[in-house]
Amino acid sequence: MKMKQFYQKMAALVLASVVFFYAGVGMAEERQPLRVGINTLPSLKSPIDGSRDQNQDYMRLLANYAGMQAVFVSDSWTNNLAKLASGEIDTIANITDLPYRHAFFDYGRIPMSLSTSMLYLRGGVATFDNPDRTRPLNIGIIRGQYTSPRLGPVLNYEGFSYTTQEFEDRKHILAAYDAGQIDGCSLDTQLPEDLLPAAALDTDPVYFVVRKGNTELLDRLNQAAARLATTRPMMFADLYDLYHSDGAGAPLLLDRRERDYLLAHPTLRIAVVISEQPYAYLDENGEFAGGLRAVTDRIGADLGIDIEIVPVHSAEEAYADLADGTADVLLNSRWSPGWAGEHGYMQTAPFTTSYFTEVTRRGGCPARPRIAYWSQRLADALIVPRYGSDKLVRCGSAEECLRAVEENKADVAFLRQEVAQYQTIAGRFPGLVANGTVAFSSRSAIAIPQEADTVLLSILDKEIAHMGQDVAGVAVAEEQQKLFNNRTLSSYFFNYPQYFLLGVLILFLLCGAAFYRYRRMKKRNAAHLQSIIDSDLDTGLRNLAWLEREGAQRVESMPKGAPLAAVAIRAMRPDIIAGTYGREALAELCKRLAGAFEDSSWTHLLATRASTAEVFLLACAEEKKLVPALSLILRQNESQQVGHMLVRVPLEAGICYLGDPRMELKTAVNNAELAAHEAGPVTVFSSALQRETLLVSRMESLQEQALAAREFHIWYQPKYDLKTRKCIGAEALVRWESKELGFLPPGKFIPLFESNGFITQLDFYNLEHVMEFQREAKRKGLPVLPISVNQSRQHMREEGYLQRVQELVDVYSTEGIELELTETAFDVLGEALRVHSLDIVQRLHGMGFSIDMDDFGSGYSDLSLLNQLPLDVMKIDRTMLLASEGSERMQTVLRQMIELGHALGMKVICEGIETEEQEQLLIACGCEYGQGFLYGKPMRRADYENFWLNHFFCGMNDAQRVNGDSCR
Repeated sequence: MKMKQFYQKMAALVLASVVFFYAGVGMAEERQPLRVGINTLPSLKSPIDGSRDQNQDYMRLLANYAGMQAVFVSDSWTNNLAKLASGEIDTIANITDLPYRHAFFDYGRIPMSLSTSMLYLRGGVATFDNPDRTRPLNIGIIRGQYTSPRLGPVLNYEGFSYTTQEFEDRKHILAAYDAGQIDGCSLDTQLPEDLLPAAALDTDPVYFVVRKGNTELLDRLNQAAARLATTRPMMFADLYDLYHSDGAGAPLLLDRRERDYLLAHPTLRIAVVISEQPYAYLDENGEFAGGLRAVTDRIGADLGIDIEIVPVHSAEEAYADLADGTADVLLNSRWSPGWAGEHGYMQTAPFTTSYFTEVTRRGGCPARPRIAYWSQRLADALIVPRYGSDKLVRCGSAEECLRAVEENKADVAFLRQEVAQYQTIAGRFPGLVANGTVAFSSRSAIAIPQEADTVLLSILDKEIAHMGQDVAGVAVAEEQQKLFNNRTLSSYFFNYPQYFLLGVLILFLLCGAAFYRYRRMKKRNAAHLQSIIDSDLDTGLRNLAWLEREGAQRVESMPKGAPLAAVAIRAMRPDIIAGTYGREALAELCKRLAGAFEDSSWTHLLATRASTAEVFLLACAEEKKLVPALSLILRQNESQQVGHMLVRVPLEAGICYLGDPRMELKTAVNNAELAAHEAGPVTVFSSALQRETLLVSRMESLQEQALAAREFHIWYQPKYDLKTRKCIGAEALVRWESKELGFLPPGKFIPLFESNGFITQLDFYNLEHVMEFQREAKRKGLPVLPISVNQSRQHMREEGYLQRVQELVDVYSTEGIELELTETAFDVLGEALRVHSLDIVQRLHGMGFSIDMDDFGSGYSDLSLLNQLPLDVMKIDRTMLLASEGSERMQTVLRQMIELGHALGMKVICEGIETEEQEQLLIACGCEYGQGFLYGKPMRRADYENFWLNHFFCGMNDAQRVNGDSCR
């Protein structure tokens, strides 16, 4: 805060000097005005200086950097658009980027801020607890402006239906709201306080815009915005602080899932590290007290739950309590998302910031002081990087740190400013002084185990945003005031410190005796322990831990620019080798490889890990030399003599270059191991490889959880009659909307699920959803149009597959269900498995399913399947359609293929139709049905229902197809 005030004063001084200079020499001149259109309604005001709008402040700064003078023109949204088109104003601020608007004006290149779309309801969040769901809510929106796509999902999730009513601007919406004509509105957050927020919908960047084609002004403002962003990178954060510095937090908006979670978990066990008075400590009654007590009380009051405090004395003890389930969360965890993720925890947003100051003896401290600390995480993150680790003195609490400085066991302690001030007021350490200068800062957040329900994380993040950042600080200030009023009695107690010092001396002697004994034992066993630590027990050679430690020192001594690389060599399927020939074969292989690499000139260090048949190297060679040399050694050593047999052992290698600046050797080794598992004898690590591997690993770890959470959604792509353009059915397609990974198309996860076998579970999930959809349509009295569902080839070998399908048929029915199979489902090893697969399809057909042959003509087609399988639909692959465009020979093949399907009594449908020319080509060849983007893209269930009803009873003309109009 002091530094911020200093910079503000310096900026004011510089500004005054510039103004005085130009006024004195007469060089001031009037700047060109920049006319900015703004909304007529009042916006959020700064509690500091009464500024009108965060976006207006940005436009003032932007105009300054453009050498212009901002002039604001207040009007409605519609009138501002008209004024921009006519040239009465130059720009409009705070506009969301929507594609259709690019036809009317040009957007600035750099966002000016973020805008949060909110849902406001007459009863606020309490509306969602209203049991009456019979009447749909009437929600007001602004015509032509951005409306969040999450409006419908949020209301539907809360169990409400809704309608929307358009208005010209926010003024008319508020008038309709006051008159009771609407139940709420969907707008941004900058509205009068009498509107009650019910849910935050989404947050999008907003821009300034200029009239279409006004490239001169756009370039000028874009250049100014770029300079502004470069010279003031913290500008957006500064403006946010300016408009949110009154301590008022965001509204507490919990959705239904979060409210249900609190009902199911009425008690929250919070672990708190209680080692700093008055920040967090136990009072004379053993009760939790201090600034953090106010935070826990506020959380309990806001969320309506009971708080159970689990006091601990160190972060290590707190994380142990989280691990064994003694506590649900840790309150005062140092905020570091990277550290937390690596150690198995999630962290909320910071809820307070602490500033640390130096506490020393009155005589000062030496240049390289001994530093007392009590928090290991704080020391590792903030003290060790600045001062090193050789002068650290570990203590049990903040008070013990001060005692260590007073007793000359340490020279300085870094404590929170409020803790240092509290101890000074108490008079407990009269020989110490706090200089008051901020040495560093640390933010505190709430830590949650990663295996916990992520709903708890979102609840606590919303609560932190709601209560603001000042709760702990206000409580600490109150503690200090209490102590100040009673400081005389406390000081009298500390006038007799001799008994306490005697106890400290005895403790010190005991610790010294224990430390002396420990040092003797450590020296006696050091050599033996080190040899065990650094050796691979199976080969007797150095192990990976030794290479990483020794290699780190070797890398530092190497000349700058030397092409250093970590290399990992592994035998493929070491488990089979060990199971067949014994673990000794793996050890012998590693020894032989080690001997081969030790003879190379580019090997610096070498280590083995025989348990996994791996050899690791620190090498110095350029890629064009290292890769061929490494490939040659692998080829020469891939044959292993086991007894009287010569066994081939395929080898793979991965390379990771340390680069410049150099990567840590341990990280490089891990990357080399990752590259070694890729296809190919020698693979060089790249960041793309790492990203792809991490994504695949994360998808595989989330697949079961995603299926249970119903994150897989069924989309439907309509099929249609080529001549009448009526909707005659659809194909069910799957999309993964992951809470952690975002939206994933099938190309990202289907190949993975095919390889790991999870595709069978996903197929049953999709089939049941489609069967339920058809049953619901029949219940409503709607026509049941066929929907095809893909079935993986893995079902042909799945035990109990037909039984599980029959169970679904017993619950639902096969009416309107087509099963799509590809020819690869019958491309199995052995005639017996092929016959088994054909039998499965026959029995599926006997249950009542229609059978589709998917991707027909995409490759080699076994025409005998047309005779052996009870096929109802032939689905021609899009590649045949593309090949037929412009090729009369391929058109002949396509026509004959269609005629063949018709002759065998099958419906023929072609997929991938994107143009009217392709549609006409298929009609000319005799094809009756089609599927593709020309008619309809894959869509969600509700959208498909509307599409199907609108296009079942009649077809579409060209205009209807373009506009998506109804034909009913």
